[in-house]
Amino acid sequence: MKIIRFQLKRLVVVIFIIIVLFALHSVWNNEKISFDCVMSTDTEKKLDNLLDEIQKALVDLKLTYFLCYNSLWGALKFKKSLPWHTELELCVLNKELTAVDEGILNRIFKSHSLVIIYNSAGGFYKVNKFEENVPTATLTVFEEDQLTHQMRRVGWIHRVLPPNSCEELNCFPPELISEPMPTIMFGTNKVPVPRDSIEILKYLFPNSWWEDITPFHCRTSTERQII
Repeated sequence: MKIIRFQLKRLVVVIFIIIVLFALHSVWNNEKISFDCVMSTDTEKKLDNLLDEIQKALVDLKLTYFLCYNSLWGALKFKKSLPWHTELELCVLNKELTAVDEGILNRIFKSHSLVIIYNSAGGFYKVNKFEENVPTATLTVFEEDQLTHQMRRVGWIHRVLPPNSCEELNCFPPELISEPMPTIMFGTNKVPVPRDSIEILKYLFPNSWWEDITPFHCRTSTERQII
């Protein structure tokens, strides 16, 4: 009997510990979700500062650039970054970049306290401030395809694809970025954007541009019930 009582007590203790751990895990997850859905004021300021310095560097280099991907969504919806997206996304043109010496490119960005690293596989640059890993920026490189006359992603993983693989290459008409491009407020900065509002997003997000971009855990209870 003593052995049975001891085993029952131990079982109760184990169950209690499991319940406590589960409760703590749930609370931690809820806190994390709430935090991820709202950008802190400090992060917003860092994003504004990062964008300001990147724009200065790109202007110094006389490079064409524009908001794209999720940052363009944020600008159109909120006039700033999406609350859950702590990365800037700009697009640049390969034709102009190839005319710039790599050493000069790095030196100009360094003069604005920026680190820039190229990913040759994906065809994009990653940019961040000195000694700051967050937030970061991605500069995605596009070029005009000589066969389709559409703008397309560069990088060796994209060059192995046929020119008509537009869903993977994010092809879009060059007319959408003809100069002069309109500008829009993004936080405290005025930034160039493609023409025709969301039109380019139909090409950058071909399978989801019409969907609600708000992450499921960031939606209100009413919005979740509609799905």
